[in-house]
Formats: sequence, C-alpha cells, structure tokens
Amino acid sequence: NKVPGKSGFPPSHLVSSSIRRSTRRSRENALSASGTDWGYPSMPNDPFLVENTSDWSCHPFEEARTWVHQACMSPCPTTKHGFQPMRMASATANTAKIIEYVLSDGFHRLVQMHMGRKTGDPRKFKDFEELFLAWVSQMEGLMNILVRTVNLGRAKDHKFFGRPFLSSISERAVESGLDAVSPEGERGNCWVTFFTWVENGDSLAAVKKLKFEEKKETMDGLITPRKQKGRV
Repeated sequence: NKVPGKSGFPPSHLVSSSIRRSTRRSRENALSASGTDWGYPSMPNDPFLVENTSDWSCHPFEEARTWVHQACMSPCPTTKHGFQPMRMASATANTAKIIEYVLSDGFHRLVQMHMGRKTGDPRKFKDFEELFLAWVSQMEGLMNILVRTVNLGRAKDHKFFGRPFLSSISERAVESGLDAVSPEGERGNCWVTFFTWVENGDSLAAVKKLKFEEKKETMDGLITPRKQKGRV
C-alpha cells in the first residue's frame, strides 16, 4: 500500500505539503516568493518530491534529485533518460464537476447525458463515508477516461507527427535513433492538473457539517433547490 505521503496529489499540493514540513526560514522564503506572484518556489533537495518522482515515475534516486519544474509545477529529472518531451498534463479537468456528479448520480444536466459514474442517489446515503466514497469514484472515473485518451495520443504521437527539433537536441533520441516523444522503458512523468479543486473540499466539508453532524439540513434539501436551478 502507498503511504499517504505518496498519494499523487497535484504538484502544487506536493510543494505546499513540503513547505509545511520544512524549516521556518524555508517557509518564510517560500511564502515571500509566492506573495510576489513569482509562482511556487522550487526546493531542489525536497525529500517529498524526490521520493514521489522515484516512486511514481520509476526514476533512479540520484536522477530524481536533479529534478526541475516541467511545465505546470511537475518535477522532472534533467538526465538523458529522465527528461520528458511532453510539456503538458495527461489530464486537465474542471474538477468542481466531481462534486456535482456525486449529487446528480453522474448525470450532466447541460448535455443531458450520463458523463460520470452512477454512484447512486445521494439522498439515500446513510453517512458521510458513503458520500465520500462516491466522490472518490467520480474522481477516478473522470480522470481515468481523460488520462487514457491523452496517453493513447502520446503513445501514437511519434508515428504521426514527432518532434524533429527536440529530437535533434536530445542525446537519448540521437543515440537511439528514436523520436524524442517515442515511449521509452518504464519511466514517465504522467501528472494531472485539477482546476477548481478547492470547491470539492469546501463542498464536502459543508455537507458533512450541515447534513451528517449538525443535522441542520437534509440531502434532499441540498439537492432539490439546486436541481430546479439546473445546478445538479
């Protein structure tokens, strides 16, 4: 089983988690950098990111320690066999849809189709755990179909298009004679980008508190008014 520290959260979460575990001076410097709109700071020797890169992407530890930011906050080694030619996430999603699908049993009212998984009528959930498991299932379903679609395209990319210039400056490509985007070995840097992520935490916390803890609201009371407005 994976330990919680290697759960594959979005890169910004990885960095913010490591900041919380770092020294006071590092935290102050990191927050100062973020406050100037320079983006999240890089922490080259951060153990969390190094372990994550080795565990999930199968990069040797010494190579993982060379990581730099690849595109959207994704750690990636700078080595011959570690660098990745793709500079985009394997899936980018409006993840506020996850909590919406939980409350609508996976039905998308705008397109009038079942876009998410059928996780059951939320009015019948007996406790927060059922709601949370439905949320996890919707998240898995959404990201699964997006990642598989993008990765299929990447696996075929070198046959259709390729990257001639990138290949010409890649030692790996020059030595092997393969295009830089050609899948190689068991290494990778597959990451996903979760937009509108905070809406999920806010919504789950609100439902847990109002429905399951304080009993101030019913699930039907949460869903019906929003359904009438076309929100779920």
